[in-house]
Amino acid sequence: MINMKIEHADKVTILLAALSERYNSLHLIRARVESIGTWIIGLSLGAGGWLLQSTHALTCADRSVLIIGVLLGLAVLRYFYLADLRTGFKAQQRVAARLEDALGLYEDALFDAHASPIYPIGWKNAGAKESEGKFFQSTYLMIYLSAIFLTISILAAGSI
Repeated sequence: MINMKIEHADKVTILLAALSERYNSLHLIRARVESIGTWIIGLSLGAGGWLLQSTHALTCADRSVLIIGVLLGLAVLRYFYLADLRTGFKAQQRVAARLEDALGLYEDALFDAHASPIYPIGWKNAGAKESEGKFFQSTYLMIYLSAIFLTISILAAGSI
């Protein structure tokens, strides 16, 4: 292994570049989750509305297959795709918080005369179990409500 000495200014440059990449990754994951949530809500509302307006009565077998499809799709989306994105998001948050800490963004009066840090101290816990973020939970809730609406629409199709 090569023993290198990195100058302080170079370390700051490296930390800033790494932090910028973490922020970019966080934005991309958040946008992907938001997009998926929006599409699921839109498709559920559209399909549910179409089913409710349809005069075609679904058989019990049709309803069963559609509801199983909704539940299976919801499970795959929630417990595989979104769970994987959440894991990556939390990991990116933890790395970003460590980089922010290394840059001194949680230290009092480091950059100005204020007695408090530039970043709220609670942000140091980003990605950890004790963090306060609810982005994924609220996205899950919206998707669950969409699935409930679609399921009710399937059950009520042709009977209204």
